[in-house]
Amino acid sequence: MDVAHRRDMLLAVSIPVLAFGGIPVAIALARAGWIDDPGTFAWGCVIASALIAYLAYLKPKKDIVSLLVPFFALLIFIIPMEMKPTVLTQVLYAATLTALVVRLQLRFSEKRRGDAESAVPESD
Repeated sequence: MDVAHRRDMLLAVSIPVLAFGGIPVAIALARAGWIDDPGTFAWGCVIASALIAYLAYLKPKKDIVSLLVPFFALLIFIIPMEMKPTVLTQVLYAATLTALVVRLQLRFSEKRRGDAESAVPESD
């Protein structure tokens, strides 16, 4: 296994861990009295969003959806316009990030057989 593949796998695993792991941290901090509302403490989802954008940037084929995920996190968690984020919002966002990581790993990791580039023989 080469270094790039190991890096991609480490990033792919850490994204759902951070996204879902931030939720119990927020609940624990709220119960301890350090924060008022666990729904507004969404730093696990925000950091995981930045990591998925970085992972998408490293792929040979670029995924515009994964590259724009930090922008969505900014709109949902950092500067919410109409509704205040909740723990349910974090859970749904973390599930979405997990689905995006799977999609990114399956569809955008390497060139598949049958791609137009692989059908053309190399010339000497």
